[in-house]
Amino acid sequence: MNVITIEHAENALVSAGYAVKGMKQINEGSNHYVFIVTLDDGSKCICKFAKVRETEKNIGSANCDTLFGGRLSLEREAYLFSMIREKTGVPTPKVFGIHKSAYGTFIVLEFMSGISHKTYMENSGYSKKAFLDSMTYLGEDFAKVQRVTFPSFGNIMEHSVIEPDGLKNFSDRFRQVIQMRIDRCVQKHVFTEEELEKVTKFFDRKLEQLRPQFQDTVSPPVLNFTDMHAENFYVDETGRPSGYFDLESAQAAPAALEFYGFRFFLFNFYDMNCFHEAEGAFFRGYRDAGGLYEPKTPEDNMAIDFLAGCRLLELAQSYWGYVDGIRDTWGEDMKQLLFRYMETGKIDYMAVGDVWRQRDQQPVTPLTD
Repeated sequence: MNVITIEHAENALVSAGYAVKGMKQINEGSNHYVFIVTLDDGSKCICKFAKVRETEKNIGSANCDTLFGGRLSLEREAYLFSMIREKTGVPTPKVFGIHKSAYGTFIVLEFMSGISHKTYMENSGYSKKAFLDSMTYLGEDFAKVQRVTFPSFGNIMEHSVIEPDGLKNFSDRFRQVIQMRIDRCVQKHVFTEEELEKVTKFFDRKLEQLRPQFQDTVSPPVLNFTDMHAENFYVDETGRPSGYFDLESAQAAPAALEFYGFRFFLFNFYDMNCFHEAEGAFFRGYRDAGGLYEPKTPEDNMAIDFLAGCRLLELAQSYWGYVDGIRDTWGEDMKQLLFRYMETGKIDYMAVGDVWRQRDQQPVTPLTD
């Protein structure tokens, strides 16, 4: 697939009947070329074309989810936006149209108000109160999100069809995902033969160990957005989420698949003390809004750490050999953290947060409050 430029996108939009006044490309959404479009009447919308993630070039395709292996399509994404907004009430963009063009299919979406959570924290002067308030609001939303349930585990497709079909134990579902990630590690030569054997045996053993926890009667298949990091949702001036828009990988999965992501990408924004406060703030909001799956047992936390370990495996292969002046060592960093987890049974979420800090440059401790 060719690179989609602003000129290409504008030509496609005009051909589809949109009165374009101006456009700007933004670096949001690793699976899409994304453009902010200003129309003649002064209103704005978002235009998106599919692309292959930079870190997956030569091993992925624009119609395959690199996280879970499902079929990606703009039709699936449009369905997810509508379904999630109608069933949960949390803010997702309205879809104005899906169109064919000489440059590929594209989708036109509502331009949602707000700023990224990352920008919100910068604007707050790295305030602790601003951070904790935003985590409470996030917990309230995900209590609503996780009330949506499904008959089995897998990718949520159009009309809430689940692919693959009929999996009642999440170990069976994630065995396929882990194998896909290991296969990609082999393609990129991430592990030595000895390391590969050790990793493969470790994940096989953990999947069997967690089978009782991952049975649907214990951990029901609920709606998971997945990949909830500070640049894929917007908040308003108070820190309350105003738009969730990076949802094409949504899964029917145990709530643990979402909870690991909060520990992995958000709660570790500052130091360990603030990590615990952030998780406490999130689950206060979650409980107050009627959340059903707050982790309370050692088995709950074992499942969360395991899924975080699965993400370390994915990120080790994703960033292996990727050089951009910022993430040059991230593949090796994630590999080391993966082996530390395999040795200790615990995820070092602070060390994961330190990796993100290399890019985001936030202080270790809040500057105010």
